[in-house]
Amino acid sequence: MARRHIIDEMDRKILKRLQLDARISNVHLAEAVHLSPSACLERVRSLEKDGLIRRYTADFDLSKISSNVMLLVEVILENHRETDFERFLAAIRKRDEVLECFKIGGRIDYLMRVLCRDIDHYNELSDYMSRGDLGVEKFHGHVVLAIDKVFQGYPLDLLVEPAEP
Repeated sequence: MARRHIIDEMDRKILKRLQLDARISNVHLAEAVHLSPSACLERVRSLEKDGLIRRYTADFDLSKISSNVMLLVEVILENHRETDFERFLAAIRKRDEVLECFKIGGRIDYLMRVLCRDIDHYNELSDYMSRGDLGVEKFHGHVVLAIDKVFQGYPLDLLVEPAEP
């Protein structure tokens, strides 16, 4: 389990604001959280150094770039030895269309978020994953018809316990 970093209210304010706009200038971030620019920059660098801020990314509208099909894919492995999991993970890490992969409890071993240019592309991925040498027993995709709530950042106020006064 990863070491937890204790963050205070100011760190939480900084993280919440950066989730909304990672390109915000340090001066504007400092204004938004009511800190001096130098104190704000020091805190951001500390959050980066400690690994709380892992990276900065851009969110864009894929439909304006190309047509695509997003799927949520259930994966069940034939066997559950460590080598079976390692072989499967090595295979999906080579596939750019696999955006995320979650190892989950229950009747399914993995749930993946996959982005393909079309259904034929998904069929190619499905054929590749279903080959016997990867140890996949079942590979079942659900086409995402609409995204009704998009990720808007982590609910830090709900997850982080308030500091003791």
